[in-house]
Amino acid sequence: MEHTEVYTQKLTRGKRSYFFDIKQTEQKDFYIKITESKPSNNGFEHHRVMVFEEDIENFMSSFSQVIIN
Repeated sequence: MEHTEVYTQKLTRGKRSYFFDIKQTEQKDFYIKITESKPSNNGFEHHRVMVFEEDIENFMSSFSQVIIN
């Protein structure tokens, strides 16, 4: 199952890198993949969150509320 990368943005702070990727599925649905990458004893450690198109608006609203407070 191949997903097309539509857009990517990288942010590096210290030893951590954050990737913000917009992807599109074969069914033409969009989603955001947020990845944290940091060095570990075994190479790199990755943590990922995927937010699907139908949830993006609610996700951003909740995320904004967290930042404001």
